Amino acid sequence: MNQEYFVVELSASIQLGLPLVDMGTVVQFEQKDICLVPGVAPFWYGVVNFKGSLLWVLDSDRFFNLTANSDVNSDLLNAKLISVLLTHQIKGTQRRSALVVQKLQGLLTVDSSKLKPLSTSVPSNLQAVCKAEVETDNNIIYILDSVVFLQQLHQQSTLVSA
Repeated sequence: MNQEYFVVELSASIQLGLPLVDMGTVVQFEQKDICLVPGVAPFWYGVVNFKGSLLWVLDSDRFFNLTANSDVNSDLLNAKLISVLLTHQIKGTQRRSALVVQKLQGLLTVDSSKLKPLSTSVPSNLQAVCKAEVETDNNIIYILDSVVFLQQLHQQSTLVSA
């Protein structure tokens, strides 16, 4: 059985496959339009007004520990952030977040039999939220488990604010 994913690049060496069924739209935000929220986990850029509702914007560099220092500098204040909306219904509640990515790769259709268990070389920050990996054109793409990912975001954010 084939499954469809939208592939994004988190860093030069990490590609993530987002289940197409849980993907919303691709949106660009200017960092100056994101409202910082005091007292939340540091992996959140903040919130933006998206179509009349508040939308949390995730700093994926910080959440996945991809860079040693992801402090905001003056160049980033003027930069547009590319983000992908992830949505999923969990226990009757719609959860959604904007995941900031470096680059959009496009659609990928994968035969389920080609999905492999995560290798031991997968960074630990990805192991907790990915369910499999697939190799395409000598690249490894980690397959995100949207439910686990959104639940983990919610739990880690709740622990910080409690």
